[in-house]
Amino acid sequence: MAFTDESELEKHLRRLIGSKITTKYPNVYALDNKKAVDIVICRDGTAPALFFLEVKLHQESHGRMGIGAGKGGGYQPEIITRHPAYFETHLRWVIVDSREAAEKYLFVPTNVVSQYLAGTQLGSKQNNIQLRIFKEVEALDENGLVDALSNWLLT
Repeated sequence: MAFTDESELEKHLRRLIGSKITTKYPNVYALDNKKAVDIVICRDGTAPALFFLEVKLHQESHGRMGIGAGKGGGYQPEIITRHPAYFETHLRWVIVDSREAAEKYLFVPTNVVSQYLAGTQLGSKQNNIQLRIFKEVEALDENGLVDALSNWLLT
């Protein structure tokens, strides 16, 4: 399945969480709506917590993977530059390269994304993630992603 845009990738991840994780662990589920981050996942039960996914899809037609709302604004640049402790443990990035024939997912914390910023820092411009991240960070297949998500959400 090739993703045509980030919205389609987000929908796929929500379905994946619902069908592969929530069916096993009903107290772990993704919210349908978003505001601050792409996907919010709730874990209810004896140790309730919120988890967040930022989703990035590299599309050849765009030539880059932008962060934030342009001109350095938005939640993503602020999370990357300020490193809030809660997000360090409760936020992960799912990054996909649409140029690949088979879907491979990068599942990384913010500190890894920070190492691949174009220009090595964020500024008052359009900010991007360097494409070398796809060569240097180990990608997961869909089953590997489900396992990584489950481990992260249930610990």
